[in-house]
Amino acid sequence: MSDKLLKSRVHELADKAWDVRAIEARYNALLAKGIPRKVLDSKQIIARKTEILDRIQRHAEEYEYLSHS
Repeated sequence: MSDKLLKSRVHELADKAWDVRAIEARYNALLAKGIPRKVLDSKQIIARKTEILDRIQRHAEEYEYLSHS
C-alpha cells in the first residue's frame, strides 16, 4: 500500500462514525463464546471471497478502534 493511500485510509478511519455498541456486543460475544466455527463449501468461499475479506477487514478495524477508545 502506498504511503499516500495509507494516509488517506487512516484519515478515513479517524473520521468514521463507529457503532461502538454493536462492536462491543460482537466483541463481548467472542470473549464469552469464542470464535464460532463455520463450515463453508470451498466453492462458496471462492464465490464470496471479496465479501468475506471485506467483512474480516471491517471487523479488524472495528476491534482495533475499540482497543484504543
